[in-house]
Amino acid sequence: MFSEHVLELCTSSTTLIDALAKDPYQPASRVVRQLFKDQGTKIKEHTDTPPSEDELDLVAKCGNFSHRPSDLFLRVYRDVLCALEIDPLAGLVSPSLLGSSGVVPLTIVSVISDIVRHYAYLIARAEAEVFLATNYWERSQSSKIIADSLRELSKRVKERGGEKVVVKLMYDRGNVKQAVKNRIVVKPIYWTRIGLPAQDEIPGVALEVINYHRALLGTFHAKFLVVDRRVACLNSNNIQDRPNIEMMIQLEGPVVESFYDMALMSWANAMNPPLPLLAMRPASPSVYRFKQDNEDMKYLGSEPMLTALRAHFQEWRVVKNAQFDAPPQPRRTSVTGSVTANHRDALFKQPQVRVPSPPKSADARDHGIFDTLPEGCVRDEAVERHRHISTPSWTESVKTNTDGYDSVSATGSYSPASDSNSRGTDGSLFSSFGTSDTSAAIKGGDYETALQDAREVDSTTQGSDGDLGDFNPHILHEPHIPVPIAMVNRRPTGTPGHYSVRNFPQDIAWLSAMHYAQKSVFIQTPTFNASPIVSSTLDACRRGVKVTLYLDLGFNDQGEMIPFQGGTNEEVVHKMYRRLNGEGNGAEKRLEVFWYTAKDQTKPLNAAVRKRNCHVKFMAVDDQIAILGNGNQDTQSWFHSQEVNVMIDSPELVREWMRGIEVNQNTRLYGRVDDGDGVLRGEDGEAIQASGIESSNFLRRLKGMGKVIARVRGTGGF
Repeated sequence: MFSEHVLELCTSSTTLIDALAKDPYQPASRVVRQLFKDQGTKIKEHTDTPPSEDELDLVAKCGNFSHRPSDLFLRVYRDVLCALEIDPLAGLVSPSLLGSSGVVPLTIVSVISDIVRHYAYLIARAEAEVFLATNYWERSQSSKIIADSLRELSKRVKERGGEKVVVKLMYDRGNVKQAVKNRIVVKPIYWTRIGLPAQDEIPGVALEVINYHRALLGTFHAKFLVVDRRVACLNSNNIQDRPNIEMMIQLEGPVVESFYDMALMSWANAMNPPLPLLAMRPASPSVYRFKQDNEDMKYLGSEPMLTALRAHFQEWRVVKNAQFDAPPQPRRTSVTGSVTANHRDALFKQPQVRVPSPPKSADARDHGIFDTLPEGCVRDEAVERHRHISTPSWTESVKTNTDGYDSVSATGSYSPASDSNSRGTDGSLFSSFGTSDTSAAIKGGDYETALQDAREVDSTTQGSDGDLGDFNPHILHEPHIPVPIAMVNRRPTGTPGHYSVRNFPQDIAWLSAMHYAQKSVFIQTPTFNASPIVSSTLDACRRGVKVTLYLDLGFNDQGEMIPFQGGTNEEVVHKMYRRLNGEGNGAEKRLEVFWYTAKDQTKPLNAAVRKRNCHVKFMAVDDQIAILGNGNQDTQSWFHSQEVNVMIDSPELVREWMRGIEVNQNTRLYGRVDDGDGVLRGEDGEAIQASGIESSNFLRRLKGMGKVIARVRGTGGF
């Protein structure tokens, strides 16, 4: 039972937002300390006694919920609230904003570029302010897209004659100075070195950048976006180029206030300038809009675009193979419908596959400037470059699985945007907001660059299935009322060691969700080795719960090999099955582990080769609640990093997410390991493995120290 003290904290109107609005030039860290000074208490050790119905009724009052959440949600949330007894800021958000509500109109399950393009669209349309947080900001194609969205935003501000839009950017790139001061201001003279625009390139934007790391191990692993205090995005990817499938959700409604408060608390420093909307509390929307009625989604495409995207991906493979004198891979799947110029035309007209083209000059490359395109034209440099190359004839074509497509989108089918204002006459993402050549900074882009991430994931690898089939990057959710949402975050811990997980809402939520599960648990994560989640998984299987794990084969193996990190995925899975089999009660049959298998593959690939990885972090329990966001199921995320996650109570959303996740990979078809020893074997009986199931030797552990150093420095793409 949580105390009256916690009930008072959660039902009060006190927030960091309101306090900082009264004196916006003060450091948020100082304000929040005064706000919740001496409000922590000492409590006895937490017990696993299930809460009573009366207690659940009290729990339901500890949040701005649109309706009474499910009992499962409330049980987990009750345990999360107990962390506030010791530290009212354990949730990295003001207690009254820990529990909230909102809608999720959009989910993206795709390569990084798809998510970054959506970020760019939201940023360029900002009216007053933007807050962007990422673990790793890498000078890359992804960072160019963001940089160009800032240039586009600046251009629009100047055209409309408004006040500068204030933009805050946080990232983690470990620096020795952070041993003294965790948050270092990145001065404008350094911006271009990391791929940001020079200050004089964005006169309509007031940009401030912070590099945040809590020494030694307290990585800022957060990845989120808040725009104009009206919309928030939470995602798994960093701003970098990696061959990863990632996941992003867009949230609207009261929960955006929770993200806003959390962003202020994370920044902590005095803002220069302050966020202009601090003192302007947004009104809750009377109506939430979905699909093409939502202004943020009008630019998204239609079924013809998806057909073209899949078709072009196949065509690109042939060009790629010809370029390197490699024969095209054989295809297992029968296909219908040829790739034609119409398919390519459909691609050109869709902004979601449009990104900046590579610059031709060295100066342009340094500054992310892209050549202007004539209106209505799009570069096709890849096709031009290979037009006269003798390539193998290719008469195969792409079959679009419309049934599978419908099941993913949960919308029946997409409709093209009916509002012509959502895109310009040239189909570009931003051209409707301006006609000057500077808008080409984002509109100009050929599909060769647009699919850069996917091409890193080329199908020239052994075991290729070669058919994208019903792959669908965007889930436009069915209209729904606001649903209960809880922030289940983790504050960073820099000191080495494994501290009590009962002090951190993220860890509590994961453990409690496993503990209260009655039917099923599904987890997709790149790494799975934290001792608490391993133990709770075994316990769940023993009591009759089916646990399904989608894990990456070989992801960060060297880093996970060193002492106290927990071991590689293969080592952990093997030990789990060995333990359950040794108990002899059949619990191993309720543990199903799969190695991630890409959509165009028939077997998993070692993540170390960086061809096809999955970086999604998602948990679903009893088809009722989902916990998703930044946190991996590894030792670093459980015990050290700052993480931002949400727990959402909605069987409808969970169902749509599960469909979307499943259809964008072949993991369930080809990735299942043997429940005898946790090893996947091919048709020839040979083990498909990365580092193997045996514990790491000294030399491999020593090599793994490099990965740990990368984490400490905030690098590595975790």
